[in-house]
Amino acid sequence: MSSSPNAPRKSLLWIDAHIEYRSPTMRHLLHAIPRLRAEGWEIKAWCLRSDASRDDVEHTTFPSARWLGPFELLYFTAIVNLYGLWRWMCGRPRPAEIIHATCGTYFGADVTSVHFLNCVWAATQLRIGFSGWRDVARYPFTLLGMCVERLQWWSPALRLALTVSDSVGAEVRTRTRAKVKVETLPNSYDETRFNPAARVLYRDLMRAKLGFGAEHRVFCFVSTGHYKRKGFWLAVEALAAVRKTNAGKHARLLAVGGSEDAIARLRSEIQQRFPGAEEWIVFAGMQPEVEKFYAASDAFIFPSYFEAFCLAEIEAAACGLPLLLTPHHGSEMILCDGENGRLLSFDPQQMAGQIEDFLAKGLPAFQPSVGRGLTKGEYAAALIAAYERMTGGRRA
Repeated sequence: MSSSPNAPRKSLLWIDAHIEYRSPTMRHLLHAIPRLRAEGWEIKAWCLRSDASRDDVEHTTFPSARWLGPFELLYFTAIVNLYGLWRWMCGRPRPAEIIHATCGTYFGADVTSVHFLNCVWAATQLRIGFSGWRDVARYPFTLLGMCVERLQWWSPALRLALTVSDSVGAEVRTRTRAKVKVETLPNSYDETRFNPAARVLYRDLMRAKLGFGAEHRVFCFVSTGHYKRKGFWLAVEALAAVRKTNAGKHARLLAVGGSEDAIARLRSEIQQRFPGAEEWIVFAGMQPEVEKFYAASDAFIFPSYFEAFCLAEIEAAACGLPLLLTPHHGSEMILCDGENGRLLSFDPQQMAGQIEDFLAKGLPAFQPSVGRGLTKGEYAAALIAAYERMTGGRRA
């Protein structure tokens, strides 16, 4: 819909350090830009780096500080809030009708997107323990993240929290002001890439390329890091036990994602903890076309300790894979136990029994489903509807 020349323009400001397609928060907003522009929205951005076109989005770009490593996000939070304070002290006009920031970045935002809960992960980390010095080194950042997200939720400016799943929304409601409205806006996926036709197109080619025979039952695991949190070692331990059974003797694990250094560390630990497992675990590394690896698989396994609403789960389900998931945040949005997958125990031995049963019996009424995952178009429509509710339904 185009707007008339005299119609009032609606303006929107996005705030995030990395307005990039690789960002699990921002990619969904970036895909919504054409629809927003067609609906008459003017879009601005405060960021360090951006993939958005300068023709579509007016940018205020702050100096990058990659040399700070993980501290760059804290640097952005500090500089963007100081910039907002400076504008207010100088009497500058409000930068946009709606200010939408990623949780923990800008405390003057009307809307915040919540795609992670540091407060929940901090407690979960203590419960499951630390697996090495890297986990210990990351923990202070988790605590800092917990502090800034709490400041975001208690900001007097905040009117709406867009959470990625119902369970995350329930957590936020117990931690934010009563006047803040909490709505669920699930993740979106690219339906042109992730669909059952992709399995038909790529399955035979990719299985041959990866060395899988017709007898092999391939479980796909996708992650670029945080392997303990995402349940990689639970999956390995359970599958190692399953492979000792008649039903699971041909089981294989296909691990997609991760840097070369990360994979080298995983291989070294696997050799120590699970001798011989390198024969049935295939590491594919970082892949730009992960749908081809879903196509080569028979099921998606993701026994994570904590997520918000994992995009990989949506993409795998969209390709028609059964989902084998633990009851983490977001799993309620996509998994229907016994229909499009199985709900797994966190106990590796119980998990092994459940996987063995899955291999032996399958899913009697298997119905591939993305649950409440959204296509790009559905996400854009839901986002615009949320914005228009905030502006009283006034359309450009």
